[in-house]
Amino acid sequence: MTSQRSLLEKAYLVYFALHIPILFLVDLVPFYPRSLWATSSAPLSFLGDIRAYYFEAYKDQFFAPPPATVPSFFPLFALLELVIHLPVSVWAVRKLWPSAPGLDGKAELLLLVYGVETVLTTATCMWEAWQWDEKLVSLSEKTTLLGGLYGAYLALAAILSVDMYVRISKRFDGIDGRKKVQ
Repeated sequence: MTSQRSLLEKAYLVYFALHIPILFLVDLVPFYPRSLWATSSAPLSFLGDIRAYYFEAYKDQFFAPPPATVPSFFPLFALLELVIHLPVSVWAVRKLWPSAPGLDGKAELLLLVYGVETVLTTATCMWEAWQWDEKLVSLSEKTTLLGGLYGAYLALAAILSVDMYVRISKRFDGIDGRKKVQ
């Protein structure tokens, strides 16, 4: 069991370590002043280029340039990435680093909340993406986007959620067992 836990924690470390630059380079860009990234002469124009490449490669309509509209929930989900995903990811990298003491009960609880939030928001985005007009995004492109990118993200968040739930449940079982003995 310990080796499985260790393997999962290494996977979580890689996930969170990769998630941080993706947040800064793709997901959080709309929060930056447009003058910094939105034109080819902007100092951070490469951020606009990354988003344009991502949109062209995957046809992800959540990243379509204006005047395209995004669903009303999407800005809220982006805000959640700023106020939950970014700080939790930075914290998790420190907590999961090989020289760190490991996860305690509070860490497991925070990661459970993070995992459930990520599952719900990702599943919502996947459902919305599945509904996109096939004139904009072909079935093949949806399969790549949903099965590859969003699907992997959803799967890891689901595994994290179940893993943290099981760990927390075992902690409660231990407490309940001690209470019965007393």
